[in-house]
Amino acid sequence: MQKTVRALKKSRGAFLTCFILGLLLVLLAAAFSLYTNVTKVEVFEAALQEADVNELLDIVLSSANVPGLSGSVTKGLNLTDSIATPEALSAFAQETIDYLVGEVDEWKPTVTVMGFEVPIPISEDFMTHMEDVKNWVSIGQKVFYALLAVCGVLLLRLIASSRCHFSGAGYYLGVILPLAIVGGIIAWAYFDFEGFWMFIHEHFIKGGIFSNGEVIMRIFTTDMFKTFIRPIVTTFAMLLGGIVLLPIVIAPLSKMRQGSRY
Repeated sequence: MQKTVRALKKSRGAFLTCFILGLLLVLLAAAFSLYTNVTKVEVFEAALQEADVNELLDIVLSSANVPGLSGSVTKGLNLTDSIATPEALSAFAQETIDYLVGEVDEWKPTVTVMGFEVPIPISEDFMTHMEDVKNWVSIGQKVFYALLAVCGVLLLRLIASSRCHFSGAGYYLGVILPLAIVGGIIAWAYFDFEGFWMFIHEHFIKGGIFSNGEVIMRIFTTDMFKTFIRPIVTTFAMLLGGIVLLPIVIAPLSKMRQGSRY
């Protein structure tokens, strides 16, 4: 009787441990996919290339006060093709990402016109918004490392402890529940990105919706941010494949450990 009770408690403990592991691994994959792609210069640069940044550069130049060049001359020059080069976009992307991840303390993006650096006009309100985004990026990094640590402990427990065996039912149930939520969010963002974007800025990053009068918003359009969905989903799908197949490795190791007790 006592053996039966101990077996039931052990089974419930294994189920709960594997359930939590599966759940946290999906959340970890989502956090990793979001953080790495949002802070990857190459992804941001590709998003800029897909968006029509020439329009932005034209706007910047038309209102720019370039030392050594009169406004009328600047307005009359068709410089956007020479400015919107891969190097220029890469520099802007690098400056922005460096700020968001805390590599630099200030964000003052510029475009170069005939050897002159022209600052992109940014209001104080938008800079405050960027500080909020930077704080969220920092929080995302901390969440990722916290999830990674907890998942590591649970995996070690399953592999190294003879008191806890692998439960496939618990693990896959833990995977399915957060996957349904993440999948719903992805579908929402894909089919109604405007509504999704408004929800985020109304509830999490308040004060982040600006009119088209804010010049920098000609870069940071919803169409530009929507291009992030594809690399985020691609990364998440690859990690999810690994999560689904992980029991192929864990289950035999856990079973082997269990057998070593006898």
